[in-house]
Amino acid sequence: MMMLKRATFALIAVAAGGCSHQASDAQSAVTSAPQATVAQTTAAPAMPVASPPDAGTQPEGTGSPAAASDPAIASSDGDTPGLKVELNSLVRGSDTVTLKFTVVNNSPKAMGMFYGLGGSGYAGNSDASGVNLIDTVSKKKYFPLADTDKTCICSHDIENLAPGTQVALWVKYPAPPPSVAKISVDVPHFIPLDDVPISQ
Repeated sequence: MMMLKRATFALIAVAAGGCSHQASDAQSAVTSAPQATVAQTTAAPAMPVASPPDAGTQPEGTGSPAAASDPAIASSDGDTPGLKVELNSLVRGSDTVTLKFTVVNNSPKAMGMFYGLGGSGYAGNSDASGVNLIDTVSKKKYFPLADTDKTCICSHDIENLAPGTQVALWVKYPAPPPSVAKISVDVPHFIPLDDVPISQ
């Protein structure tokens, strides 16, 4: 009888041990899952992330040497030190006036011309469509002429201007009345130039 009790106790102990071992395995599985999740969460930021481009970085661009500019009838400084605009001529035709000007970059950085001189309402954005004439006496603004596709009749495909270089540009406008002998020229990012003579 004693032998039977001992055998029964041994079976119960083995069964209990098996249950305890299974419970331990289950507990181990439950506690290991969050650890794996945490490991994945903390490992994600270690993946390489492309850094955003530096907004101030610009390609050097092109341009001719700054010393080669034509004689200027007026000039103005830009809102960035070292930048200057020189008006070379403002000539009246039969029903239009043509402005020729030079932008000089004596700053140590490239000038982003492609967005600096463009105006609104024109097709494209790498042009000089933002340069306007203003008659301060009659309070009238003259915008650059455009063709049927709303393309500005002016310089196009203006590239960045490298340090120590310049670029010659032009714009065509409807002609003010013959009585207007002088007019203001408004170039974006430069101090407006007043009383610029209109030659014949």
